[in-house]
Amino acid sequence: MKKMIVNCAMCDMRSVSEETLKTYEQIMVNAASVLVTPETKELINRYNVMLNAADVMEVPAGENVKVSSHNGAYELTADAAPREDETAILWVNGGLTIGADALSAAKAFHQIRVNGAVTMPKSMAGKLSNLSVNGSTNVYPDGAILLRRNAEIDRTFPLRAKENALYWAARRLVFTDAALNVAKLAEKDVRFASRSAIIAEGLAEAVTPMLSEDTDILIVPDETKFVNYPFKMNKRFLKKCGKRVFLNDDLTVEPEAAEILPEIEYLYVNGDVKLPAELVDAFEDVVDHYDELIIVKKTGKVIEDHVRATVDKALLEKYPDGILVTDCAMVHLHADIPNDLILERLSIEDCAKVFCTTEQEAAVSAVSRDVGMIGGADDDDEGIAGVVAGALHLNPDCKVINAADYVM
Repeated sequence: MKKMIVNCAMCDMRSVSEETLKTYEQIMVNAASVLVTPETKELINRYNVMLNAADVMEVPAGENVKVSSHNGAYELTADAAPREDETAILWVNGGLTIGADALSAAKAFHQIRVNGAVTMPKSMAGKLSNLSVNGSTNVYPDGAILLRRNAEIDRTFPLRAKENALYWAARRLVFTDAALNVAKLAEKDVRFASRSAIIAEGLAEAVTPMLSEDTDILIVPDETKFVNYPFKMNKRFLKKCGKRVFLNDDLTVEPEAAEILPEIEYLYVNGDVKLPAELVDAFEDVVDHYDELIIVKKTGKVIEDHVRATVDKALLEKYPDGILVTDCAMVHLHADIPNDLILERLSIEDCAKVFCTTEQEAAVSAVSRDVGMIGGADDDDEGIAGVVAGALHLNPDCKVINAADYVM
């Protein structure tokens, strides 16, 4: 069975021909956005074409349609307006920022489609009927200078800050640098706005009047280090981060962290925490906040980065400390594995599909995290397996195209 699989951000199917569709018995398009005309849409519906897309847009055929596609962060400025004789479409797979002077340019587009977040001045809110957003919309005060989403205001900031300026961050502002010259910011009449702010205790009295009244404020101990990425806590944690930490992501606590946990003075985790069961009490004694606590089983064996992983009863019995299966496309569990053994020794994370019997589904769900689908071992799964294998270049009868943008 000859197949075609297209993996891309934007797939342009306005010109797809019947000859192309006849060539393949099955076509699968995995894309954030797909562009069609009424004619090609009708043609596609007559053939075995699967469209897995967040957004499918239909445009008239024969018009002077110009599609601008951007993957990643993109800023729309006043000079980016399309020509009057064009039916212009702007497609952004990522974050779109609309400049303060770009309202007319934005209105000139036939459609603006965004798979991601949009940031725009507050005065533009509700004025762009041609804007479709599959994600969040952030509005900032008119006239504000945009900072990073999580902006650290350090000792160098007052040197560059503009007089009488308002600075805005989409998520949070961080004032934890003890060397920050707050008096210089006040002298320049600098103001700040954001959803939230983290302020070191010694700076709180001077910084707070500079913030907008709707900013949520968290005061942290002096010398708190702000960490803005996932982190592992091990015996080197204190050397890298110090004893006072605000972690703006997930934390994995390794067994060796038992040595340094008693030395931690402040720990705020703005995310989930993974840790061994034996460290729960010691961790709870030092942490100030976390979103969710995830107990990690002891693991004697790790199976990772496989297209197809198989686990049977004998394998689980061989490793009393358990088995972790992670980052695999397909995981097949033998029907001979009892539920008690699954619950005791198996962990599954970040896998697309776990094949198991109906009787095993509840136990598998209990030991799984970030798994797309569970079950189906009682069904004929060769079709699914063939598609996945083809996508990973294991099926010679399957043509696979991986691209940012693709015109079919």
